[in-house]
Formats: sequence, structure tokens, C-alpha cells
Amino acid sequence: MDGKQVSQRLAPYNDEFRTLTAVRPLADKILNLLNTNQTSSGLQTIQEFIETSYLLYAEQHKRASTVKGYRNLYNRQIAARVSGIRIHSFRTVDAQRLLDTVAANEELSHRSLIHIKTLLSAVFAYAKRTGVLDTNPIVGTEIPKGRPSEPTYAYSPDEIKTMLRILKGTARVAVAVAAYTGLALSELRGLKWEDISEEQLTVRRTVWHKVEGPTKTFARNAPVPLLPIVKRALAEHRKNNPNTAFVFESYDGRPLDLATMGSKGIKKSLEGSGVDWHGWHALRRGLATNLHALGVQDKVIQAILRHSSLAVTMSHYVKSLPAASVDAMKKLERQR
Repeated sequence: MDGKQVSQRLAPYNDEFRTLTAVRPLADKILNLLNTNQTSSGLQTIQEFIETSYLLYAEQHKRASTVKGYRNLYNRQIAARVSGIRIHSFRTVDAQRLLDTVAANEELSHRSLIHIKTLLSAVFAYAKRTGVLDTNPIVGTEIPKGRPSEPTYAYSPDEIKTMLRILKGTARVAVAVAAYTGLALSELRGLKWEDISEEQLTVRRTVWHKVEGPTKTFARNAPVPLLPIVKRALAEHRKNNPNTAFVFESYDGRPLDLATMGSKGIKKSLEGSGVDWHGWHALRRGLATNLHALGVQDKVIQAILRHSSLAVTMSHYVKSLPAASVDAMKKLERQR
């Protein structure tokens, strides 16, 4: 190349690549491209491909929160571990070693390891779709066993009543809406008065940090019925905030930072009440769990939470309540 000798590592020395004959097909592929004045994106390193191709693609096609999560995972767990590795030489065995190394050196939950594999698979699937590779080396890998994930929380009806009794103003209204409609935090922040009618509300947008975007899935556009307690809270809140576009609006006309309100304001207000602040999503899980405890059909709960998949509703949102377990065992005893 320009009169200079260039060396290229074709593959790591292992059981598959022990001889010159074994690596010859890899060399021929590269030489053929060079001899015909073609360039191969396969000569890129994995870092180059992710940073200059995949993340740009993700920014155009994924939600802002998803891209942020991808970047964090990549920078913290992947970038340094794939430094200098050519994308075309990365095989399933290398992917498995990468996952095993992360698991061995980091105190990560099993769910975090799933997310790392998901990101890597998405990267190499994109490489395959764009002709950089013919196969996805992540296919066939096994997720190592990480530490158990921390249990998620779902608020009980009594805890919700306690919060509504203690909280005042905007915090009380936001908790009431979240608890009895199941809106996620980004949906609460994106909610506008124009989205609310007499009997229901419709989520038409989300706001994550300063990024406004569409709903997570088409199913999330389904209307949400309003209980009287929510209608009363919203009516009072509207009276106190007559000139706002967003239901929960800051002084600058932007959506209110409800995350900070929760972690600081609400958390402090609940001190000594016997109820801890577990975040906005605990209210959404609480709605699913409490409806299930009342005997509401699973498909109805799925519709209320506006999930595309019933499995997501039952696996991640409906929690087992201690009291429900006791009742179930008593029912079993009565069958004797």
C-alpha cells in the first residue's frame, strides 16, 4: 500500500486457525478486495463500526432513552474489551469470552448481562444487514449467570392512600394520575391538557429528559379511563394552573422534572409515614398488581397498561403479594 508493507492480523491462534491453510480463505478475501481497489468495511475495528455506524443508525431509529442506555453500556462494558479487534475476525467464541469476562470482572445483575448481549446482537445484526458480515457472531452465545436482580416494587392500595393523604399540590396530583392510570414517567411528563377528555386520557407523546418523542409502542396510544379520584385531582390542578399546555409544567413552559420531584420532594415528604419512595414505576406496577389481586382478567390488565405483550404484563408488572399467597394456601387447605 503506497509502497509500504502492511501487516494485518487475520485471526487469533486457536483450534480452528492453527495453520496457514486454515487462514488462507481470510487472507484471500482481504487481498481480493485490495487487488480490485475495493474497500472492506470488515477491515474496520468493532469500535469503529459501533461508533461511526451503529450508534448513528440507533439515533435515527431508536428512542433517545434506548440510545442513551446503549452508549452507557458500550462505554462502560464493551469499548475497552473490543479495542483493536477487527469486526470480520470476531467470532462466536470471542463473543462468549467477552460476555464471560464481563461477568467475571463486574458485579452485574443477570438482567444487565442480558442487556449487554442484546446490544452486541443488535450491532452485529446491523453489520449483517449492511453487508459487513455474513453471520451474527452473538447468535449461539450463552448469557453468564450474574447476581440476582434486585426485586422490583409495587405499591399496595393502602400505601397509595397514605401518599395521597400526605402529599400536597402537584406532587399529589401526579401520584394520583400515575397510580390510577398506570402512565409511565415519560408519559406523565408528556401529557397535555388537550389529551384529556371528560372520561379518558390518551397518551400521544413522551418526554425523556429534554427529548420529546412518540409513544413506546402503538399499543400505548390506547385511551385510558379516568376514575373519579383522578378527574377531581386533575380538575383542581387545572384550576390552579390555567395557562399551561402540559399538565405538569415547569415555570419555563417545559415539562416538569418529575424524577427529581420524586427522589427529593416526595421522598422527603413521606419520611416517617411508613411508606418509602420506590419511584414512579412502582405506581404502574402497583396498578397491575392490585387489579390482579381483585381478580381482574389478565388481558384486561394488559389493555389498561397498554402493553403489546401479555407476557410483559404478567412477568414484570404483576407482583405476588404476601396476603394473596396466604389466601391461596388457605383455599388449598379448604379443598382437603
